[in-house]
Amino acid sequence: MGAEGTQSGSSVDLETLVPHRGRMLLLSGIVSFDSDEAITRAVVREGWPLTGAAGADPLVLIELVAQTAAVNNGWNIIQTQGPQRHHRGWIVGIKSARLGVDRIALGTVLTTRAQNQFAYEEFREIEGTVSIGAETVAEVTLQLVQAAP
Repeated sequence: MGAEGTQSGSSVDLETLVPHRGRMLLLSGIVSFDSDEAITRAVVREGWPLTGAAGADPLVLIELVAQTAAVNNGWNIIQTQGPQRHHRGWIVGIKSARLGVDRIALGTVLTTRAQNQFAYEEFREIEGTVSIGAETVAEVTLQLVQAAP
């Protein structure tokens, strides 16, 4: 996909920060990110998991928060361990999720914000929201542990 975002004036490729590929990469682009927070955009498309002609199941909103969290946490790995560091995924647990829609129409633009609330070594707790325009349609808390090499 190769969508890019910026941080501190430099251009960064989405696939450098997020381990997902193919139809599992739900993000369309990075709006902004730093070491604590990321904001991304995604456009609902039929090739997504749990998505068909009638639209997307709202469970994909949880995955959008997880992938958005991977943006700033991927950046942290590059900054602390170097750009050649093997970018492993994260094991994700859902602490809470409030989903405010029954279905999401194809072509809908979603804006996702994920912020580290707590970070200790390889563990993170993430607070995230997903919005359609000005309306928040999901509030999600995730707990992440980086997978072992």
